[in-house]
Amino acid sequence: MKTIVFAGGGTAGHVMPNIALYEQLKTKYSCVYVGGDGMEQNICRQRGIPFYRINTVKFRRDALLKNIGVPFKLHACVNNAKAALNEIKPDIVFSKGGYAALPVVLAAKCPVLSHESDYSPGLATKLAKRRSAKVLCAFEPCAQKIKNGLYVGTPLMQNLYNGKRSPADYGLSGNKPILTVIGGSSGAASLNGIITDSLPELLKRFDVIHMTGKNKQGGQKRAGYFPIEFESDMAKLYATSDVIITRAGANALAECIALKIPTITVPLEKASRGDQVQNAEYYGNLGAVNVMHEKDMTARSILDALSELTNNKQKYVSAMSKIKVDGTKRIVEIIESLI
Repeated sequence: MKTIVFAGGGTAGHVMPNIALYEQLKTKYSCVYVGGDGMEQNICRQRGIPFYRINTVKFRRDALLKNIGVPFKLHACVNNAKAALNEIKPDIVFSKGGYAALPVVLAAKCPVLSHESDYSPGLATKLAKRRSAKVLCAFEPCAQKIKNGLYVGTPLMQNLYNGKRSPADYGLSGNKPILTVIGGSSGAASLNGIITDSLPELLKRFDVIHMTGKNKQGGQKRAGYFPIEFESDMAKLYATSDVIITRAGANALAECIALKIPTITVPLEKASRGDQVQNAEYYGNLGAVNVMHEKDMTARSILDALSELTNNKQKYVSAMSKIKVDGTKRIVEIIESLI
């Protein structure tokens, strides 16, 4: 049986696309995950996916002096990844990008496929593209910037399309429209704060599910308001949501668009290379999402944006329908053709 190694980690955006592909390929191939000690390790163990932990090193945009030793640490991480790959003997490596995947890509002696979720290639993708047979891209403009780039969309969990609406599971009556706020897998403290401060006005018109992120604070649980750190059943969460406020991580936006849920996106601007702003503006310019910036967010502006979104739902759904976001089937075909 041929063996596929999946690599990538640190955030859900680097892990869940790999899991989506694993679910499609696990019955035909031996599938192994190689990553660091981030959330990928726990997710794989929970799902019974064979996991090899390697050492990783992260480039710090917020503390440039701490990056002086990165090349030396990366060399050690690559050697660590080589040892893992020598034991696994993969026929192909699929890299979802990010710092946790880079040592695996650089260590691989078999064909490599890389995937870039964002509008523009990140540092890991730039370093990995020469080692990759193809760089598969979620955005067409990104593919056009890379010599071996190919526009395919994003790998999405297919069970997302079969979620069952269940307000009661979140302590909600279902008598009001349900607003779901998603801060991202690691949360968004500033966004959480704005939403919490706006609750008195929001709860007049909506029930609110607030996914704060691990170890992040939301408001106190009360009638019509359900804070939760993380939701493992995203299919149920999306099915229960009438409207969403989310960061502009490429995977979160792709999911909202694929499921045609009216969405306000608030891109992360600080401590970022600007990828979320680019993601949000691209889809915003296509009329698929409503883009807000943190500096403009108040209880009043949020309510106004929600009113605009719900009053023009069909316009947004129509725009979403024209965008190719789910690339799962195409990516599986490419993996199988290369293997």
